[in-house]
Amino acid sequence: MKRFVNRAADERGFTLIELIASLTLLSVVLGVIYGSITFGINAYNKISIENSLRDEGDLIMSSIMTELYTFGPDELEQLDGSGTKIALRLNGNPGVEHQLYIAPNGENRGALFIEEAVGRREIPVQAEVVPVSAEEPRGSSIKLSCPAGDACSSGLLEVRLLLRHMHGNEPMELELVSKFGF
Repeated sequence: MKRFVNRAADERGFTLIELIASLTLLSVVLGVIYGSITFGINAYNKISIENSLRDEGDLIMSSIMTELYTFGPDELEQLDGSGTKIALRLNGNPGVEHQLYIAPNGENRGALFIEEAVGRREIPVQAEVVPVSAEEPRGSSIKLSCPAGDACSSGLLEVRLLLRHMHGNEPMELELVSKFGF
């Protein structure tokens, strides 16, 4: 015990080599800690954006499904060659038609629109719904596969969503594809 007391009273200090060694060790440890924290924050941001894109994709898909089930069309028809617009029709009521399509909105970002006789509704999402275009051939689409012709009462509907969110200067994209028969 006396030895520790004597050492504490000694005022000789540390040598330059001891200080350089301890600073080198401290800088290595702090570098590893900083790298780990930065990696963790970036991973958290990426995962939270991906989850947000998935939630918005689910919102759009459920809006399409809800429109199909609540309107209850007798016939569906593909209205354009690029696969971004379909019509839902009731055979019992001629002229009653709803249209589902993906197009640029007022902010010049793609969005899902549902057009009815009373007006058009935009499904509000934070991410950009990238429509099919010459620049984005793999963009969002609503394609109808009919056994005969463009209009049919049964077939396969394929909804492909390309959602984009900017994180700083880096775009983060998520592609969702759903196919279902009707």
